[in-house]
Amino acid sequence: SIDLYAKCGSIQLARQVFDRMPERNAVSWNVMVAGYARHGHDEEALKLFGEMQVASVKLDRFTFISVLRSCTNLLALKHGKQIHA
Repeated sequence: SIDLYAKCGSIQLARQVFDRMPERNAVSWNVMVAGYARHGHDEEALKLFGEMQVASVKLDRFTFISVLRSCTNLLALKHGKQIHA
């Protein structure tokens, strides 16, 4: 399952399962976005979030928690690069 692969850090396998799903619901989208965010693939998480919006998937609090996590990580990275420049 997507959740199992994502939680174990096998993001590529999780994405393969996700991509092969004939129909996706909000849970499958959220699990994939959260998996990306949890393992530091923040740009991928935000890209998938954009795809989720285009697909008219209903966003919920789980979606926003993962997206905010990725935004925070990317902002911290940007500030860290500025500090060490």
